[in-house]
Amino acid sequence: MPIHDLRVLVTEDDRLQRSIVVEMLRSLGLNAISEATNGEEALDMIRHANPPINILFCDLKMPKMDGMELLRHLGTEHFHVEVVILSAMDKKLLAVVNKVSSLYEIKLLGALEKPLSLQKLKHILSQSGNTPIAPAPKAAPQQFNFSVEEILEGIRQKQFKPFLQPKVDLQTGQVVGAEALARWLHPEHGIVSPYAFIPKLEESGQIDSLTYLMLEESASICRTLLGKNHALHIAANLSLVSLTDPLIAEKITSIVKAAGVDTKYITLEITESAAMTEAPQALENLARLYMNGFTLSIDDYGTGYSNLQQLTRIAFGELKIDQSFIHGFANNEAMLIVVAANIDMAHKLRIKSVAEGVETKEDWEMLRKMDCDIGQGYFFAKPMSTEDFYTFIDNYRNQLLEVSPTAVHHYIKTTTKTNSEFKILIVEDDEFTRNTILQILNSLGYLQTTAVKDAQSAIALFEEVQFNLIITDIFLPDINGLELIKRIRTDRTFAKPNTRIIVLSGLTQTKAVGLAMTLNVNGFLAKPLIPNVIDRKIKNVMSEPTRVQASIAYETINTDIQDILISKS
Repeated sequence: MPIHDLRVLVTEDDRLQRSIVVEMLRSLGLNAISEATNGEEALDMIRHANPPINILFCDLKMPKMDGMELLRHLGTEHFHVEVVILSAMDKKLLAVVNKVSSLYEIKLLGALEKPLSLQKLKHILSQSGNTPIAPAPKAAPQQFNFSVEEILEGIRQKQFKPFLQPKVDLQTGQVVGAEALARWLHPEHGIVSPYAFIPKLEESGQIDSLTYLMLEESASICRTLLGKNHALHIAANLSLVSLTDPLIAEKITSIVKAAGVDTKYITLEITESAAMTEAPQALENLARLYMNGFTLSIDDYGTGYSNLQQLTRIAFGELKIDQSFIHGFANNEAMLIVVAANIDMAHKLRIKSVAEGVETKEDWEMLRKMDCDIGQGYFFAKPMSTEDFYTFIDNYRNQLLEVSPTAVHHYIKTTTKTNSEFKILIVEDDEFTRNTILQILNSLGYLQTTAVKDAQSAIALFEEVQFNLIITDIFLPDINGLELIKRIRTDRTFAKPNTRIIVLSGLTQTKAVGLAMTLNVNGFLAKPLIPNVIDRKIKNVMSEPTRVQASIAYETINTDIQDILISKS
């Protein structure tokens, strides 16, 4: 549904915050906007709305009926309304709300932390109608009941094939390998997932027959890729059951060498529970496989009962962080800490860190900032047949990432600058405030900071200096701050249109805030000024990519604030 056709209800007990959201929605072209001050009002309006409400913007902490109770009613009464959470509460609580929403089968479009960002708001609205109620399992168990003999017959006929999922270097965007995932190409049932056959093979002690077949296929694929000048590493899974066979290491090595492939190109993934075993035979086999040149990888790390001491006993070369930690982790503070700790541990052990379940560009960018080595997931590609994988590799030119290695290097370089490298311009007519900001920034190490008292002086400076950040008041004596921002965004100054801009104002007029949002400002600083708040705000703004629209998108924005000045006086 087009954004302007959406019917929206904003539920927020704070009048100012509610007005800001409404003003921002109107600036995006929405007209059918209703307001409620608590959950009871909102629920009543949703029950009687005709036509129905499409999207509910809902605060969590409200009188009479809070946001959590409102979500419960929406779920139990089965209203088909999409929800956006508005909250200044901590990310741990927001993560819980996300989980609760999925359990109530409520379509949660996202959570917007205060202060709001117009860009994020627009992005969330664009997801309306596209987001599933709850994420479906990536590989749900299929309802088949094959006998062990049926499965073994399929293996003998080589109906089992590896489906390959690319593994990508997160810093350069280059494909560095793939995981071979077993699929049964059944003559009657089509593609059958591992849930239908691996448990039965393990229980019956017959898993080795599948392991050997997958290794033969994987080695053959690796040899073909090497012939195409693609030196990629292929990863195959190894069961704990197989590790009890005293001859397994010798068998695996002979299979790979018979295919004409150096063992260094084959990675063997062992589940965390297998890696933590104390069985001497399993440990001996893992040691022998390492001696024979294979890379050993701990798969699904974090889902079992880790014994950190055991990690040091086995020569692992790779640690795979389970996808359950990666899904949505960029907006979950607790998960961020867990993922960062695993990446740091891997690096200190001098092994590669691999993140499974990378599904969004946000996941990729966050993992890259955290120096994770390799990513694997639907953001790059789904598991595919061997033929499709060959085509994928031959055509791969980083289209999925939409960034070149040079751009990645530039991005990392610009987001790791020290405070002293940033060139900051302050535009503020009040001398006391101007000098206060200047002193605070200097004390924080922002040494290349310039301050001017009006917009004309700022525009003149743009001819000589390219500033990384502009901090401007809205109410200036000549050209107001909004008009200054508009001229920058429409490329009518020597400043770059995508220059990062923070708006400084002690006023609370919602129209001014809404207009600033439509100009894609990067943040706000409220008076009185607090040094650590300023430092945190600048770091956040400078670490995030600036997303601005084409110049023509800002031409029609009215920056006349005379009515605001009148109300101010």
